Amino acid sequence: MIGVLFFLGAATSAPTAAPAWKLTVDGLGPARIGMTRSQVTKALKSKLEGEAFDNEGHCLELFPEREDLEGTYFMFLDGKLSRISIIEPSTVVTPRGIGVGSTADDIRKAYGAGLEISEHHYSGAPAEYLDYWLKGKRRGVRFETNTERKVVVFHAGDDSIGLVEGCA
Repeated sequence: MIGVLFFLGAATSAPTAAPAWKLTVDGLGPARIGMTRSQVTKALKSKLEGEAFDNEGHCLELFPEREDLEGTYFMFLDGKLSRISIIEPSTVVTPRGIGVGSTADDIRKAYGAGLEISEHHYSGAPAEYLDYWLKGKRRGVRFETNTERKVVVFHAGDDSIGLVEGCA
């Protein structure tokens, strides 16, 4: 009996595994592009923390308190979720298996000729942005690579994925 109690105690104290959600152009798990902050909070069952990028509160970039979503940021423009960003140490990937640490070649193989490629605003070549658009360029995913040609951050959502400095 003591062994069973020990096993049950160990099982309940184990760390929570990261959700198996994929980042799509429409959202992450129950968090969907276009939701309000309160809707995202309710959907994720997590408080969102962060600050406004401007004095009017037009733009917010927030992160969830949930440990299993570490490295995930939610951008709200005019009160609506417009973009979700993923950075290290997140294990979140796209439905095509691309995530932080993937290479530019991995992206090219996964997304093919539909990619729009441009030089990175700050790092210059060989760092780049690799954008893939759906729904008439209303939704997309942007991968940002470093000079080693590895993904350091990626975003999905509406045209705000193209904003270089948060909301600008």
